[in-house]
Amino acid sequence: MTIDMLIFDMDGVVTTEEKYWACARLTIWELVTEMLRLPDAFGDAPHEEQAREAIVSDNEIYTLKGRAINSNWDITYVLACVYLAALPGATVLTAPTVPDLIEAIADSITGPADWPNALNAFLNGTGGAKGRALIQAAGTRLQLALALDNDDLLRIDGPLWWYLHDEFQTWYSGEAMVSHDASPLVDGTAISTEQLHETFRLLREEGYTLGVATGRPRSELEDALGSLGLLDYFDPARLGTFDLVQQAEAKTGVSGLSKPHPFTLLRALYPRAETEVLLDEEFQKMKRDNVAVIGDSTSDILMAKAAGCHSVGVLTGVRGANAQLERHKLLMHVGCEAILDDVTHLPDWLAGQMDG
Repeated sequence: MTIDMLIFDMDGVVTTEEKYWACARLTIWELVTEMLRLPDAFGDAPHEEQAREAIVSDNEIYTLKGRAINSNWDITYVLACVYLAALPGATVLTAPTVPDLIEAIADSITGPADWPNALNAFLNGTGGAKGRALIQAAGTRLQLALALDNDDLLRIDGPLWWYLHDEFQTWYSGEAMVSHDASPLVDGTAISTEQLHETFRLLREEGYTLGVATGRPRSELEDALGSLGLLDYFDPARLGTFDLVQQAEAKTGVSGLSKPHPFTLLRALYPRAETEVLLDEEFQKMKRDNVAVIGDSTSDILMAKAAGCHSVGVLTGVRGANAQLERHKLLMHVGCEAILDDVTHLPDWLAGQMDG
């Protein structure tokens, strides 16, 4: 069957993730310097980009992405758990709420964590754990380090996760940046806006339907694409977004539907299908040779394979020759069918598929 539908990941493919990474870094900065009252742990991150990168480097983020942690909220949660677990003297036997937990930690610690050594030790000590297993390992590490008698606060998508999510969003919206007298963060593009316009225009003219499977909520997706003038290239019915994942999890009681689970992709492919149909394992495994998924991470490729779709990787999600070489190896390792420098090469690759 000829490919006629292209489903794009957003960050690292069309837009950059640098705004999201900045928000993750700033959320950790706020937790450590303001909530834990350790003002000397990091520099002036709201105003200085170098101070943000000292919190977690690009390469460390690439490592987390390479281990199938696609959501930047999940990355923030992992970083927070590992940092809190490494605080000397931290002990909290019980805490009814997240603010209580943070206050108790602040009262018990004797100084900042050994960072980033603590993060590297955690990653090296978790074997090949990926995705939700790695996220849960971070929560378990924190529970054991604190001797906390109740792990409900630390479960995946639990109170601490949502607390950090809400703090993250204040940085993303610009509210926290304004409160710190700093300039708002802005979305960037993986390649030039002109190249994106030309590529998407050409794909549409050649008859391809374009959709999205992203970890962004729909409002943030539309804001980003709208501000760049790219939204009209995409079929509005074929936008698989994080809020649709949340709705499905709430409706069914099934957790873990974010990437690399195929739900986000299948929701974009079948916008009118019942949620229960999309969760049926036999339905998920059907071959969909007319669909190609374009992503920059292992989560995107695993998602595509789980839904029987073609997978195309791009290298615009990382910066630098060494990082791109490592990303190329990771994408190949998980079975990516083709790896392109960026989406401008997609029309030629598709033409080659038709010729073949």
